[in-house]
Amino acid sequence: MKKYTQAEFDAIPVDENGIRHCPTGDYTAINRFGAGCSFGEVCSFGEVCIFGAHCSFGAHCRFGVVCIFGEVCSFGAHCSFGAHC
Repeated sequence: MKKYTQAEFDAIPVDENGIRHCPTGDYTAINRFGAGCSFGEVCSFGEVCIFGAHCSFGAHCRFGVVCIFGEVCSFGAHCSFGAHC
C-alpha cells in the first residue's frame, strides 16, 4: 500500500464539486484533512487525525485513537476505529 506524504496529499486535485478523491493508501503521515475528502477502500490513518465535514470512507478503513470527524461523514462496511474516535 502506498504511503502518502503531506505534499503528495496536497497535490491530489479537487474536482469541480470541491471533492478531493484520494486513492486507497496509507495516510498515517497526514494528520489534518480538510472537508470533502473521499477515500478509497482499505485506507489507514494514524492517531489524532482531524477530518472536516462531508468526508467519505470506503470499506475496511482503519483509524487510530483520538480521530475527530466533522458532520455528515460516511463510512463503508468493516471500518475500525481506535479509542476516543
